[in-house]
Amino acid sequence: MRTLTNLLIVALIIAGLVVGRNFLVPLTIAFLMTTLIAATGDRLQRFGVPSTLALLGSLIVFTMGLGAVVYVLTGQVDAISEAWPRYVERFESLADRASEYLGSDISEKLGEVLANLNLVRTVPSLLGSAGSLLGNFILIALYVGFMLAERGQVTSKLGHLFANEKHAVEVQRTVDDIVSGLRDYIWIKTLMSVFTAAVSYAVLKWLGVDFSETWALLIFLLNYIPSIGSVLGVVFPALIALIQFDTVSQFLVIAVLLSGAQFLIGNVLEPAIMGRTLNLSPFVVMVSLAFWGMIWGLVGAFLSVPLTAAIAIACSKVQSWRWVAVLLSENGRIDEWRD
Repeated sequence: MRTLTNLLIVALIIAGLVVGRNFLVPLTIAFLMTTLIAATGDRLQRFGVPSTLALLGSLIVFTMGLGAVVYVLTGQVDAISEAWPRYVERFESLADRASEYLGSDISEKLGEVLANLNLVRTVPSLLGSAGSLLGNFILIALYVGFMLAERGQVTSKLGHLFANEKHAVEVQRTVDDIVSGLRDYIWIKTLMSVFTAAVSYAVLKWLGVDFSETWALLIFLLNYIPSIGSVLGVVFPALIALIQFDTVSQFLVIAVLLSGAQFLIGNVLEPAIMGRTLNLSPFVVMVSLAFWGMIWGLVGAFLSVPLTAAIAIACSKVQSWRWVAVLLSENGRIDEWRD
């Protein structure tokens, strides 16, 4: 009976996540942004900065980061549109050359793909949806403002929901554990993403790849997606280099250097700094990527790891759901979440 009840609860939760996507996604993004701002403020306080100035400084840093993103996106739209005919001509040349080895059928299919891929028409349509994006951004900004204003009060509120003092303390500890784990993860992941993007930008700029700023921004964003993001962060600029340059040498150099940077930062530097902050199984990370991507799309892919970590920590606090936390963990030691 308990198993059936648990399955029903899970089904209702998943249904709620799907149905309430338009409401929950901006709220979740706002929560993670608030967590990042708070984490930045905490780091500044460790250097002796007063809490108010630390929060103000973290807001300034975060705003500057968003400004840099907007600057890169808006600043290169015209450059991409101007360069697109040159890329079309180059792509047609490569398709003709490929027909000598792959046959005329594949060459014709490549030509059809190119004919349907008109970036000059696509860019305005993407910009036309900016109104909806701006509306969501304003909503997220409002959420962030209210969350920052009430930061520190949520835990005590949750504690007051329970008359039993022991349960209240347990709930408060659970929320603190979730926020602390996510805060460390988001902070370190953001730093590693910035570092990866900076190294990649230096490589691309040095080799003269077009739109290096855009590729660096894309690499920064893709770095939040587990495993697949780092692969795409190499594939996209490498393919552009293959089309841009007449020889394959630049393509090979970019592929090797970017892959090396992704590997060293993602598999050596990041684990050394982060340690076992989230204690999630690599297989669970990939499954969560597919699951959250399925129900929330691309945004879900970006949020998959912190969302799964929050679920794992919460389940570790409830006796009847501890088995879920064990399955999600990397080593089965969920006491690391329960201390």
